[in-house]
Amino acid sequence: LPAEWEGRTIKLVFEGVMTDCSVDINGRRAVKLHQGAFYRFKADVTDRIFFGKKDNLLEVTVNKESTNPQVNLAERRADYWNFGGIFRPVFIEALPALNIERTCIDAQADGTFTAKVFLGQAPGENYKVEAVVTGKDGKQKGNILISALRPGSDFVDMQGSFENVVTWTAETPALYDVTFKLKNNDNVIHLVKERFAFRTIKVKEGDGLYINGRKVLIKGINRHSFRPETGRTLSKKANYDDVRLIKEMNMNAVRLSHYPPNPEFLQACDELGLYVMNELGGWHGKYDTETGKQLIKEMLTRDANHPSIIWWSNGNEGGWNTELDGEFAKWD
Repeated sequence: LPAEWEGRTIKLVFEGVMTDCSVDINGRRAVKLHQGAFYRFKADVTDRIFFGKKDNLLEVTVNKESTNPQVNLAERRADYWNFGGIFRPVFIEALPALNIERTCIDAQADGTFTAKVFLGQAPGENYKVEAVVTGKDGKQKGNILISALRPGSDFVDMQGSFENVVTWTAETPALYDVTFKLKNNDNVIHLVKERFAFRTIKVKEGDGLYINGRKVLIKGINRHSFRPETGRTLSKKANYDDVRLIKEMNMNAVRLSHYPPNPEFLQACDELGLYVMNELGGWHGKYDTETGKQLIKEMLTRDANHPSIIWWSNGNEGGWNTELDGEFAKWD
């Protein structure tokens, strides 16, 4: 790793490993054990690596079959081809020591914008977060939002309102960008850019689903992340091709059976316009509660800002854990 990275927070990121995964770096344990194949997980490895010309030894151990029988029931005793191994990208994040860890955005059809910005740790005094919203043309929309961080707090709430917004639907997938800047006085410490959209989702009991005040009929299909040539390892083009194919068949929705997809698939749904049901793993088996809580956290912290997602699914109709019902709202 570059010598100039010393002093930064270094995270090792796995997008998808089937099924049990443990990691050692330079002979020291970095990931004790991760169980669950279709979820992004990270490890802070800052204190385990060398910078500059000295090499680092990365050892990853993967077992197809999980030592947790409930994980096997949810993921490997299902109605699809079973593989094993590292099937999605692995990469390094090099972040400032004080950084924006994640954001959670709620933008409504009336232009109301709220967001929570979470930091990796609590800062000292004179820190703030600025949010700049831009449209498709790259021009700034409305005023810059500014929220001061209370010393000792590791998150901040941001609120604002924007006029004349173009709302998002599957037929009109209008997207915006927001850049969050963590500042100490006027010095930018870290910035994060997120794509989002303004839309309001309501379900009227006994009536139906309304998006931006308009009733919507859902015509959709289940979708597996799969190709005969590459198994579960998909290119960006393959993910976008699937969305285009579904739309060409006059459908407006997709259920991701039975696990979260590649991030590129959700990006395609945002950009091209599909309503998405994002699903926790499960078929006729279910995750145990402890494992399920961790995997829901990983699924939602990765995917919560995608405007195309309008449902979360707690597993398949034949395999779900009712004890996990309350976990989704904690992270969305």
